[in-house]
Amino acid sequence: MRSFIASLVVLVAGAASARAEPVVTITPASIHPGDPALVTVTNVTEAPRGKAGGQPLAFYRATNGFQAVFGAGLGIDEDHVLVEVAGAKPISVAVLSKKFPETKIVVEEEYANPPKADLELIDADNRAIGAAYAKAAGAPQFRRAFKRPPGATTSTFGEWRTFNDGHRAQHLGLDVMAREGAKVAAINDGTVAYAGETFLAGNVVVIAHGAGISSLYFHLSKITVAEGDVVKQGDEIGRAGHTGRTTGPHLHLGIHIANGLVDPVAFLKLRLSPAPPPAGV
Repeated sequence: MRSFIASLVVLVAGAASARAEPVVTITPASIHPGDPALVTVTNVTEAPRGKAGGQPLAFYRATNGFQAVFGAGLGIDEDHVLVEVAGAKPISVAVLSKKFPETKIVVEEEYANPPKADLELIDADNRAIGAAYAKAAGAPQFRRAFKRPPGATTSTFGEWRTFNDGHRAQHLGLDVMAREGAKVAAINDGTVAYAGETFLAGNVVVIAHGAGISSLYFHLSKITVAEGDVVKQGDEIGRAGHTGRTTGPHLHLGIHIANGLVDPVAFLKLRLSPAPPPAGV
């Protein structure tokens, strides 16, 4: 009889375990337009399926469960992002309003109001950089936290800029002070997905880090890597400068995730913790 009861307890416990729901944690609990957030799922043995704002989440194996990153676009017109993970209750992440600073910038007229031929060149540049983002799919190539470039902040993400009292646009990265010719280093391990000259951003390097994450480095005076190069955190990828539409030497750092460009400062606060690859890989 005791053996029968013990077996029954094991069966019941096994059934309860099979029905256990994934545990979903989202950090931060609320975000602003342009902010990223980290989804961590535990109590699962395989990568879960999920969406954030209707867009698929690309989960990777973490040291504790699985993780994925999503962001709220700068133009989001809703007050929340709904995160849905299979087997768990949906979670609504509040999107708080934010007033972005405004500034006026004087640049050469060709950069403030480019002629038609240059607009076509800008479109081609954007397509080339956009194509590089796809190379960030797959498992993370990094194993440590992303490292902010040195230098004081000169412009923040989302800042509204009016060029020569005409064209108005939002700044889609973080600008940090850097002297002409200063070393620019990769902020984490990855593969160079794009390296080339563009009209507005000058000399550009894009690094694909895996997990849908790319880092972008604009206005370089010199590029010292080539597409396909594998780089480690801290490796030189170029030299700071002021090529393209700029008012002086600096480094523009951009962060692109699966569904768009996000605030680098907010991204650097996320506690990404990818698991090391299996032995022999």
